[in-house]
Amino acid sequence: MIALPGCRSYDGKFDVTYFFKTEPEKAVLDFFQSLANKDPDFIYTNLLPDKDRNSISRGKYVDEFNNILSDVESIDVKRTVYLGYENNMSKVVAEFEVNYKNGEVKQYKKYIYLTEENNKWKIIFEKTFI
Repeated sequence: MIALPGCRSYDGKFDVTYFFKTEPEKAVLDFFQSLANKDPDFIYTNLLPDKDRNSISRGKYVDEFNNILSDVESIDVKRTVYLGYENNMSKVVAEFEVNYKNGEVKQYKKYIYLTEENNKWKIIFEKTFI
């Protein structure tokens, strides 16, 4: 697939906002889009660093992913801001809304840390989510 600058890597759909984002922000947007679509394979294959993929099987990752998102109805990213590159990693802040199956809606602001590996931006999960 050929990805045009304004097309999301995740699904190839044209997205004007995506066009104006930095590469780390695009990786974060692809991450949230794959979360919203409950697509653990995309994250495992494209956004998980090699060392993390080598330490967890795809099956175990998918099971944990599905368990974590079992109560989530939808996820909507409101804003991303690229905060820069330092100490061999980039940092993006994401503001997003999670709609839960019980009707509850929560707003979140999360710093996402990324590293470049094989010309692709990967999420440093242990720094981002622990």
